[in-house]
Amino acid sequence: MVSQNADATVVPDIRHIVQTLQLPEPVAVPSVQAGPDDGLYVREERVQRGDSVASMLNRLEVSDPALQRFLVQEPAARSIYQLYPGRAIQVATDAEGELRWLRYVHTPGAQSDGEVVQQLLEVLRTPEGGFEAAEHEFPAERRINVGMGTIRSSLFGATDAAGVPYNVTQQMIDILASDVDFFRDLRPGDQFRVVYETFTTNGENARSGRVLALEFVNNGKSYEAVWYDPDEAGKSGGYFALDGTSRRRAFLRVPLEFTRISSGFGLRRHPVLNTMRGHKGVDYAAPPGTPIRSTADGTVEFIGSQRGYGNTVIVKHHGEYTTLYAHMRGFASNLRKGSRVAQGDVIGYVGSTGMATGPHLHYEFRIAGRQIDPQSSDIPIAQSLDGKELDRFKQHVASYRGQLDMLANLQKAQDGTLDTDGAVALADTGAAR
Repeated sequence: MVSQNADATVVPDIRHIVQTLQLPEPVAVPSVQAGPDDGLYVREERVQRGDSVASMLNRLEVSDPALQRFLVQEPAARSIYQLYPGRAIQVATDAEGELRWLRYVHTPGAQSDGEVVQQLLEVLRTPEGGFEAAEHEFPAERRINVGMGTIRSSLFGATDAAGVPYNVTQQMIDILASDVDFFRDLRPGDQFRVVYETFTTNGENARSGRVLALEFVNNGKSYEAVWYDPDEAGKSGGYFALDGTSRRRAFLRVPLEFTRISSGFGLRRHPVLNTMRGHKGVDYAAPPGTPIRSTADGTVEFIGSQRGYGNTVIVKHHGEYTTLYAHMRGFASNLRKGSRVAQGDVIGYVGSTGMATGPHLHYEFRIAGRQIDPQSSDIPIAQSLDGKELDRFKQHVASYRGQLDMLANLQKAQDGTLDTDGAVALADTGAAR
């Protein structure tokens, strides 16, 4: 358990406590027609790969041709055919073996009106002997988890060993993409500490949520980020360093999610012309079709074919900044000259058009028309907090600072004694908001 106390910065003493607790009364799942369940036999089966509705009912020991006809013909029951492996179907039968109800949580972690909910299909036998079906939504339980780990070979390897979900790892990359090149700058011994949301239904993980706080130590330098929503009209939430400096910079450092640098900025031997020439951009090798993202907000200044560049997009940003993306296989649908793009929007796909020997993206970062090395340039920051808003932010991040500090001390205490990554299931309960 991680304390919400901002002063909890030291590793706590470990104590074993035994206490007898009185269990609360169990809460029944609501149904369309509440009725006495005395004498009912409830069975549950997990969907397996290749299952059909008929095979599921057979394993549940339900033999009722009328039910199968109803499930085939009734539009309200169509979600029963969304059989996802690992999800559970429950049925209740009476002493004569007659089905009384069937319940299937087909979508355990759906978004509905800003909440995370579980969506459940319920089929009930009516007093007349027929069936009726209805869909229900119940709030998922929100929990806060923390994870920590040390890089041995790759970030995804470390987060996987720590039990951190893939979606959370991808958020970590996106949050710090302007400061850390996760494809070139990682070093063995780099560390991460992260606080994030998860949502559970019936005690099982339904989905991961937002990263709430993050610290990443790269080559001895620490980068921190905390999610903060001002909750004011006209202002949206974002990630900030613990001092209130925005983590959202005007430009992303890398325009692809998964890639490697195949040719850096500077003098090189041209792979086609076989002559020494200045390379005024950075080449990122990636599989054909890999999405290419705009590194900043802006307007499409050029889209089309441009000599040796092949299929090219040039985006005009604020001030004198422009970026160029070349050798594309194709462009994003509906992208035109003059189109507005936001940071992170997909503008095209990796290809090998123009003067290219293989699939890659040629990326240029320009100031007043002059190409600058995007890997070594200082990238402008979008915004920072000040005044009363900064004071509110400091109150908001106090508990997260304590959690990150405690995890850092825990990692330090483990260093030299445990060569493992770790994760902690945590602290908060309640309906998702």
